[in-house]
Amino acid sequence: MTIPELISKCDMFIATQEKLATCEPFVCNEDDLTDFFANDATKYQEKLLGKTYIFCLKENPKVIVAAFTLSNDSIRITNKLKDEDKETFLHNTELNSKGLRRYPSVLIGRLGVNKEFENQGYGSAVISFIKMWFLSENKTGCRFIIVDAYNNERTLHFYQKNDFEFLIEDEVNEAKYMDIGRNNLPLRTRLMFFDLLQVKTK
Repeated sequence: MTIPELISKCDMFIATQEKLATCEPFVCNEDDLTDFFANDATKYQEKLLGKTYIFCLKENPKVIVAAFTLSNDSIRITNKLKDEDKETFLHNTELNSKGLRRYPSVLIGRLGVNKEFENQGYGSAVISFIKMWFLSENKTGCRFIIVDAYNNERTLHFYQKNDFEFLIEDEVNEAKYMDIGRNNLPLRTRLMFFDLLQVKTK
């Protein structure tokens, strides 16, 4: 599904309490996503910790097709990042000469698709929309989109299909970078990123 096809089928709204009150319950195949969008999304907005947007069907605005939450973040270049991972990241993004400790990013904290609309291309279309949105309205400087993707084959494949890469290939090294003990392996989520300049150069 393309962005124009998504926009032709859906309208986007900020997920305010007032708007959500007019919508049918939003249910994903991930219980914690369903719970977040039902109970925590508006609380995050009140605390300025994240902003949630919803795509509703034009033909039936009560139906939420997809929802996502965004917040400010960064990719940190610290001494906990192994030299080989650091060099790969800086080389591939052509940032070798910048020497910054943090590279501005937006975090997709949550992304869910209504289980009635799964496997129809909506998830990838929303990802494409977010990429183009931040390229066209990049008001503060944001180079990367990052996600903490659920560490399962289906979710990782989804993000890889949408051109996201692992910041750190090895889970043990990622645990060290994230200050997570080895006793918590395998990791629940994997840190992945997308370079917005990829869109400009395509």
